[in-house]
Order: sequence, then C-alpha cells, then structure tokens
Amino acid sequence: MNRSIHVRNIARCGFALVTGLVLSANIAQAVVPTPTVIGPIPSDTPGSADHNYTFFATDIVLQRYGFVEEEFFFDGTANRYDAAAPSGGVGNAARCSPIANIVTPNVPYRSRLRVIRPTDPAKFNGTVIVEWTNVTNGYDTPVWWLKPKAFYLREGYAYVEVSAQNAGLNNTPNGLRNWSPTRYASLNVNGAGAQTGDVLSYDIFSQAAAAVRNVPAVLGGLKAQVVIGVGESQSAGRLGVYANAVHPRDPVYDGIIMSEGGEIICNNGATPVMKVLSETEFAGQTNEISTLQPDTDKFRMWPVAGMSHSDQYSLLSRAALLQRDLGQLAQDTCATPARSRVETRYFYASSADAMNKWVRFGTPPPIADRFVLTNPPAAGVARDAFGNAIGAIRSAEIDVPVAKEAADTCGLGGTHVPFDTATVNALYPTHSDYVAKVTQAAQASVAKGFVLPADAQDEIDRAAKSIWGLQLTCGPLCADVRQFPLNPSAILLRNQTAFLLIYGAEPKLLPTLDAVTLAVAQGYTLGTDTAAGKQKFAQAASLLQTYMTNLRLLLASGNTRPETAKLLTDQATTLRDLLLAQGT
Repeated sequence: MNRSIHVRNIARCGFALVTGLVLSANIAQAVVPTPTVIGPIPSDTPGSADHNYTFFATDIVLQRYGFVEEEFFFDGTANRYDAAAPSGGVGNAARCSPIANIVTPNVPYRSRLRVIRPTDPAKFNGTVIVEWTNVTNGYDTPVWWLKPKAFYLREGYAYVEVSAQNAGLNNTPNGLRNWSPTRYASLNVNGAGAQTGDVLSYDIFSQAAAAVRNVPAVLGGLKAQVVIGVGESQSAGRLGVYANAVHPRDPVYDGIIMSEGGEIICNNGATPVMKVLSETEFAGQTNEISTLQPDTDKFRMWPVAGMSHSDQYSLLSRAALLQRDLGQLAQDTCATPARSRVETRYFYASSADAMNKWVRFGTPPPIADRFVLTNPPAAGVARDAFGNAIGAIRSAEIDVPVAKEAADTCGLGGTHVPFDTATVNALYPTHSDYVAKVTQAAQASVAKGFVLPADAQDEIDRAAKSIWGLQLTCGPLCADVRQFPLNPSAILLRNQTAFLLIYGAEPKLLPTLDAVTLAVAQGYTLGTDTAAGKQKFAQAASLLQTYMTNLRLLLASGNTRPETAKLLTDQATTLRDLLLAQGT
C-alpha cells in the first residue's frame, strides 16, 4: 500500500505545526480518500469568554476514567451525489440499485472531529463509534455521546463526533462558526455556500471514518478494529440515504445504527444495519410507520416501549453544558409533565454492543417484538390500563411502572406522569416486592438480549435505593415530575447528580440524596402541618447541606468541574430553601 506523509503548516489558523499520516488517493479500488487531519487543536478552559474551546466539551473529568477528549479539523475534497434527500421512508428505497452517482466532484471542505478515547491501549476494546451529529437544535448535538457515555467509559469504546451538516456550523446564533469565530471560522461543509442541501455530508462522513482508520493521531495511536457509524433522528434519516446509496461505493463503516428515524433500508448491502426506535416514531409525533420493514440477515429493528425521542437523561446529562455554552436551562414547559424515564441510554448501549458482536463474530442481534398498533398506517400505539404501550421491547420501567411513560404528548419529549400514591402503594405493598419485580424484569431483559448486565444491575440498584413499596407519600418536593427550577425535588436532584457521572458521587453524594428523598417522603406521609412532618423536612434540608459540602470537596479534589458543581449547588440550594420553609 502506497503511503505518504503530509505535513501542513497551519500557522495562518493560529495553530501549531502538525503531522498526519494520510493514505494516497490513488490506492487501487479506493473510492474514499483519507483527508488531511489537523490537530489536536489547542483549547482554552471550557467556559472561557472567547469560546476558544470545544463546543459542548464534556464536563466529566475524563482522566478519572482513563479517557481523554481532543478536537481535530479535517479537510479534503468531497463529491456531490445524485442521492435524494431523506424522504421519511419510501423515497430512497428505489435507490437500492444502482448506487449513487457523482454529480459534482472534488469540492473543498473542512470539518471537525471530537474524539473521546481511552488513554491506555489496554483499556481500548478496539471499537470506535462515529456519530453524524444532530443539528435540529441549530447546533451540533452529540446524542450518541450524551446517552450511552457511561457505557463507553465502562467498556473501553472510543467515540468520535463529526460535523457533517451546514446548520451545525452556520445557524444563528449557535452554529459553530457563530458561536466561536475564533476557533471555527475556517470550517466549511457546503462549498463556501455553492452547494445546498448538505450534499457534501455523505462524503464528509465517509472521510471521517477514513481518518479514524488511517491517521494515527486521531486515536492517539490506538488502532481501530471496528468502526460503527451512528446517527439520531434527522441524522438517522441522512444515514438511511447514505447506507442505501453512498456507503456501498466503498463500505468504510463495519456497521451502521440509526436511532429514532431512518429510511427503509435496502436488502442488497453487505453492511449490517440496525434501527433503534422510540415510541415517538409510532405515536403520532414523528410517524415512522411507513419505514417499517422485516428483519433480515443484515437488518434489525428494535422498537422500545415507553421510550421517547428525547428522554430525561438526554436533557439532564447536558444541563451543565447548556448553561455554560449557551446560557440555557434544561427544562420543558409542557402542560403535561414531559420526558420519559425509560432509559434510552440502555438501548443505545445494548445496540452498540450487539452491532459490535455482529461485526466481530457474525452473531446477529436478537429479533424484537413490534408495537401493537391501533390504526396503521396512521400513527397510534395500543396501551394498557396505565397508558403505557403494549408490545415492543420492554424495560423494567414499563413492566414495573410507577408512572405513565409514553410518547403521546409534549412533542419529542414524550410523557412522564407519576402514579398517585394510592396506585403505587396498591401495586407494590412492600419495598421488597417492588425490588423483586424490578429484578425479575431487568434480568428478563438481559436474557432476551436487549439490556446489558451492568445496566440491568443499575436498574436493580436504583430500585433498592428507592422509596417505592414503603407505603409513603411522595409529595411535590419528593416527586420526579419536570425539571429544575420548575419543580425542584429530591428524586430529580438525585437523578441529575447521577447522570453527570461525577467521579466519587457514590459514596459521597448519592447515598445522601437517597436519604433526602426518604426524609421528604416521610415528611409528607406524617403530614406537612405536623411537628413530626416538619422535623423530617428540616432533616432533609440539613442533609442537603451535607451534600453541598461533599460536592465542594469533590470539586476541590478535581473529581468534577466548576460548571457541574455550580449547576448542582444552585439546584440543591433551591431545594434546601424550600424544605426549610416547609419545615418551619
């Protein structure tokens, strides 16, 4: 194989001289060239006023987990193809043969890669997840990092984020070039405005994979054995076109996963494809019923009951980033409490694990049950007496419910409406009964192949630490209903803290918040006007003070970042003050 070393002086961009290994474009049979990679790009401290740092740079202290985050630019020339734009289903099924043709060749571009990877080769499992970032919000949203990040850190995956679409760069005010002209002004994915409709995005995504495979600097010298392309919602739609019409030209990805969207997938490709669909795609918010198709030896579809297009974990896990980088609060204002608590992250993790095994060992993922639909082809999901969906993949949150978890209201966020006290207490007469039922449901999910053992254990552990089955009343300052500051509560603060992956949160923070939740629920059960009830609220407030003290200690020891500590301190202070008022 003919290789050449390319050294580029990029002082004009304000960066240092770097060296990248680049495959020559004339390698026999190669269609996707390896781009030139620039970086890693130096960064100021996240939160700096000039925004000269990676957008949405993680607030997790990655070195505590043996990982590092770096950002690169990559550039070259991309082709425009005659592949159609995403159609919502059937339009691109006709593009199965022949594959896409080049309309305009060799259009210059520059894009970016954000890389989060293990630092120790022994920790790296050899698999890289490459995400086509979602731009629906008007900026690059790394959904496939935000949701399954704990899985990557636990299992040793590398994650790479790719900016493939113009909206992520040029939207006002938060496209990258507007958010930080200092850092991102040189990025260009649309031929300097000459190409419309993100037509270069397909080649840009292919060349990102080539960079991961062929430029050692991208993974810090780690060698990629399996490269999986992923995308959510709008990005899934574009990945469907890509998988059908462009990727077959030169299959640079070993597998493709589309979540919460995507075209009908042709049955003539060599690359395995999975879809992970939420209930939202069937319940009328974003009707994907026209894209349903049977499983094959190269295709699997996993529909998940109760899972919403954008769940609570997705929102809360970026809460500190939204405040730091965009000055926004992570909250919904729907009349119906929003954001399903069915844990999307578990199914992103298990699908990535299943695809990895499919590629490596030829073991296909399990076949999932479908939803029971009420009025196809129009949207509609059959529901049980609690309002939860019938059919599809079942999680413990659905089979052992404490709330209605659906996707029938509040747009893409779906619904989360806690059951009243009488219903919960009737369903679970004792705490041990509740924990036993969650354990059985979680283990059944593992046996069916839809939830990984570590995530099932997380469900069981949370059940064991919960108040369900204790015959208590979980009033407003206890219940997980919306988000801060609309509905401050002990359960919500506990979830928010856990979602942010603070190193040392267990045992320094989470047990204290479990005790806060118990004391608040006991206060409501004893009565808000009784001396005993008020004492419980005061006890909860005192425990929150302990929580904030321990949070400061974790910050001082470098186990969390200032933006995370500020977010949680503000929330804990709000809740503490409300509890003090309730306790007097």
